[in-house]
Amino acid sequence: MKRPWQVWLTFTLCSALVAAAMCWLTVHALRVDRERSEARAEAELEQRVSLALWRMDTKLAPLIAEEVARPPAFYDSFITIDPGAGKGIAPEQVPSPLLNGAPSNVLLNFDASVDGQWKSPQAPPAELVALANAFGCSTPSIESNRDKLAKLSQEVDVELLVAQLPAQPLPEWGANQQANPAPQSSSDDPFGWDDETGQVAPAEQQPGQQAYVQNYKEPNSPAAINGYGDQQQRQEIASGKATKGVVDFGERSGRLQQATQQEFNKSRGFNAYLPRNIHPSSKPVVENVSRPLWIGEQLLLARRLERDGQTFVQGSWLDWPRLKKELLAETADLLPKADLAPVQSDADAEPTRMLAGLPVQLVVADTATALAQLSGVDAPLQWALGFGWIALLLALLAVAGLLWGVLSLSERRAAFVSSVTHELRTPLTTFRMYAEMLARDMVPSPERRREYLETLKTESERLTHLVENVLSYARLERGRRPKRAERTTAVALVERFEPRLAERAARAQMQLECKVDAAAVDAPLLTDVGVVEQILFNLVDNAAKYAGRATDRRICVHADRQGDFIHLAVSDFGPGFASPKLAARSAPFSKSAQEAAESAPGVGLGLALCRRLARELGGRLEIAAKNGRRPGAAVTLKLPIGG
Repeated sequence: MKRPWQVWLTFTLCSALVAAAMCWLTVHALRVDRERSEARAEAELEQRVSLALWRMDTKLAPLIAEEVARPPAFYDSFITIDPGAGKGIAPEQVPSPLLNGAPSNVLLNFDASVDGQWKSPQAPPAELVALANAFGCSTPSIESNRDKLAKLSQEVDVELLVAQLPAQPLPEWGANQQANPAPQSSSDDPFGWDDETGQVAPAEQQPGQQAYVQNYKEPNSPAAINGYGDQQQRQEIASGKATKGVVDFGERSGRLQQATQQEFNKSRGFNAYLPRNIHPSSKPVVENVSRPLWIGEQLLLARRLERDGQTFVQGSWLDWPRLKKELLAETADLLPKADLAPVQSDADAEPTRMLAGLPVQLVVADTATALAQLSGVDAPLQWALGFGWIALLLALLAVAGLLWGVLSLSERRAAFVSSVTHELRTPLTTFRMYAEMLARDMVPSPERRREYLETLKTESERLTHLVENVLSYARLERGRRPKRAERTTAVALVERFEPRLAERAARAQMQLECKVDAAAVDAPLLTDVGVVEQILFNLVDNAAKYAGRATDRRICVHADRQGDFIHLAVSDFGPGFASPKLAARSAPFSKSAQEAAESAPGVGLGLALCRRLARELGGRLEIAAKNGRRPGAAVTLKLPIGG
């Protein structure tokens, strides 16, 4: 057999290889799961972003549609109409719907010419202030609006503003109504959201419409995929090559155009101030597509207007701080730390984050943190890896324990063979020598012959005792338990065993003392008497071996009763046990031939066998520690009272 260090080295190397493979598997599994979790988290984040953009564009749609579809005449404080339509009734001036205040989230409506003339329906000229007051417009409000108009005129260069606005005329209302009638919808949602299904109607199910508002300067910009881009962009969307975010942006843009078309048809078809009621003195105008854009830090929704050969700009000065707050409130449950950032140029536009209605981009603060919060290692994988590591460690511990047991057993077996060889060699040598001498009549004296015969008897008893112990332990290892068939008492046991025990003590020139307490005299026992005798004989034999050099030559056997147990204690006055705990845990066959030669004869089976036999009888064996008052060893057999 290999040396122990070779076995342990092989086991360590194999364990290291298995652990390394398990580590690689764990790292790989965690990496794959992390990538899958991150992809899932990224998809969920994109879904939340998409839903947030839909919500914000849905909220923006009515505002933008209303401003885009507003008739040009509304940008005057008062509108001159012809109520009689040529029947001789004098024209009259009626207040613009914008006179008494701008709509929600609008700071001011304005009308500006290229030559720098600015006006606002909320800031009537001085000659119309009295008339405006008559219609409920207060003078402080007018003054405040004039201040706003003056501030806006200083910050905005009309010529530069005109250059950024598309020159794409709006369709005539009558022609548009015939070509694209306003769709009938059971929902008030301009983006086509179905409350019953919770889905957005597919773009192909939406009615065709023309552009009413353009969020980008260049119609062919990659960010302008809203159904009005070039043929290649439309083909990419149709073929599914475009990214989900781009397609989503195109759908939102289409819904915005649809909402604007509906508002345009409603405004031009059912408004109290129809074009036919406007006084003929009013000059015809050509309206162009509106566009939201940033001028410095101001957000405007403006359009070009061609009137009497001159170019004007009409639009709304949006209240961006308030509008931003309301838009973010719509998405607080989805992206609580999100923000909205202005997009100053088309090059900075990211379709997957852009609003369709405004040049504004959704910014997810600390995207990495947001993804980390949404992602994570799956609990089942953690449990599986944890159980795998636990199983591996238990397996390695089990193999290590098995190896330790096998090596220990191998060492004890080698020690047992050595010890048995030593124990058998001495009596067999004596047998052979004395037998030859007696056979050849080489012992003439009868006394010497009797002495030789007595020696042969002693050695035979020693061999018998050794063989009995080995056979008893073998029976215990095979699972054969002692038979508990005899009823007896402590007194009967001591009286029965005393002659044999005294003889063993006498061979060591020691004296046996037996004592039975009164409490244990009549205590009944139901046990295997032969096994009890074997245990006590082993204990007395150990005392005779190890206390042979003691000054006090007594071996005491004491029987008493404590509770439900009979205590049979064997004690001597020898050196005692160096460590009672180690003695109680000593393994069988643990004494080598060298140890037997240095201490006392034997194979190291006595205490281990007694301990096992005591458990089989339902009792236990206890070894007392040394104390200063009484030297020597004391071993107690505790048997349960029964019968």
